[in-house]
Amino acid sequence: MKKLLLSVLAVAGISYASMAQDGRGFYLKPTGSYFMKVTPVEFPNVGPLQPRNLSFSINPTTGAQTTISEEAITGSFGQGFRAGLTGGFRFNDVIAFEMGFNYFQSEKNTMAKQSGFIGNNQVLALESVGQVLALDLMPTLVFNLPTDKKFKPYVKVGAVLPVYGYLEIETQANDMTGAIARTVNPNFATVNFQRTERIKPNPTIGFTGGAGFNYPIAKKISFFSELEYRNVSVNGKSKEITSFNAVGTLANGSNVNVGLDDLPNSVRNVNYHKRLTGSSNVAGHAGFDSTKPGDDLKSYINIGGLGLNVGLKIGF
Repeated sequence: MKKLLLSVLAVAGISYASMAQDGRGFYLKPTGSYFMKVTPVEFPNVGPLQPRNLSFSINPTTGAQTTISEEAITGSFGQGFRAGLTGGFRFNDVIAFEMGFNYFQSEKNTMAKQSGFIGNNQVLALESVGQVLALDLMPTLVFNLPTDKKFKPYVKVGAVLPVYGYLEIETQANDMTGAIARTVNPNFATVNFQRTERIKPNPTIGFTGGAGFNYPIAKKISFFSELEYRNVSVNGKSKEITSFNAVGTLANGSNVNVGLDDLPNSVRNVNYHKRLTGSSNVAGHAGFDSTKPGDDLKSYINIGGLGLNVGLKIGF
């Protein structure tokens, strides 16, 4: 019995030493990343504003507009910075499982722009700029290439599970034509306004895959670097205007201030749907109620991209 116990302890010791030698067990990976856009697409509308960079001239006598230039605005919210912490467990020489928790902040993207001129004088300047902020979980399987060299390559594949986030769009406009001004107040001849709206997403799931390497720099500490591709398509659930400040001018020249509380609920809050019907709460529909949230068609954005991850792998 004593010999059997000693044998078991010896095998356990050998196994533990082998695990420590091969790097098996738990580890943590603090990570910093930068992602580039890979598949830019046309941005969705910003309310009634189409994703266009439109420049036009206005005939001061007739009010007729002539297009100077028009360009579709494309891009991706997948370009930006990410920081995260990943926990992992290596089962053997080849396979490991990781769970990452990440914060992502996209670059700012122009989503709509309009410029209007009478002669050389600009009478309309409007621009909408969007930015995505998100928290996600990322479960992945990692396949290591067994090697005795210090340079230890691997590949990984997994999913991206956004758990929180939003698209924030800030629109600024200075309108002396009355076209935009009348959408704020039918009596406005001009308006200068700033609006911030936040679009919340529906739950979704994305794909991730990558390849990289570990290189030991100290006992149980390795430097790692990897290229990662991810593809995440997100559609809107609801929209809320979180900030609105406008100064409008009436025909008699007096100024009127308009704030967030002056907007009807149907404008401040919007629910997105795949399909609208006659009973949807849309301005112009029978039974429209401005005291209730409005309805609009949902749209999609992409926050996928190709990124470079760097950080440390700390074993325990």
